[in-house]
Amino acid sequence: MHAHHLLAAAAGSSPGLFTQIWDFLAIGGFVMLFIVLCSMAAVTVMISAWLRLRDHLVLPASVASQLRSLPKYAQKGDIKPLQEFLEKDPSLLASLGALAISGTFSSRQECVETITARAKEDLHHLERGVSILEVMVTVAPLLGLLGTTAGLVGMFSAFGSDAGPDTATIAKEIGVALRCTIAGLFVAVPSVLAHTYFVRRLDNIAVRLESILHETIQTFFAHFEVKREAQFRSPEPERLR
Repeated sequence: MHAHHLLAAAAGSSPGLFTQIWDFLAIGGFVMLFIVLCSMAAVTVMISAWLRLRDHLVLPASVASQLRSLPKYAQKGDIKPLQEFLEKDPSLLASLGALAISGTFSSRQECVETITARAKEDLHHLERGVSILEVMVTVAPLLGLLGTTAGLVGMFSAFGSDAGPDTATIAKEIGVALRCTIAGLFVAVPSVLAHTYFVRRLDNIAVRLESILHETIQTFFAHFEVKREAQFRSPEPERLR
């Protein structure tokens, strides 16, 4: 019974809420349209960045654990299971880890340079769209200021009429000015918070990638490349008696 009353109250209040939001946006004038577009772009970027930077797509704990278990595979003398595990995982860490232990590099330095370049490219791909939030932080308040200025112009124009100041027009223009300022800040504040969060998140991903991959490369070349050199080392000539 109580749930029925709550749903009825929510249904009754929703049209009023939507009407208030629509009136708030409509009174803001043409500038409010651009602020709404900015808010839609910011929300789209936030959702897209959050989906891209989830742990299981970037740095899964299972992949990091397997890469740190590389010495155990070296003791068994078979790295094939680890390579197959990494090839099946779609994450960024698995892709870079599989390349690092592929054995296609002639030296450790070549492996480090290739992995570094590939990681930078992948991180740049992850960063796409985040810079838009930084633009929204600047553009949204400026649009709010533009709307405020337009409202003030309309307000002062009402004072200059021959019939005297029109209080209704003045009140409307003041409303336009204040609504545009509020809307601009309403877009800018979440945008700056989201931008800061995603930049810190990307920095954290870069640091963890560098740490895990550096450890993986060092371990791989210590346990496998050295053995390969020893295996193919030419026999020493016998000493003359």
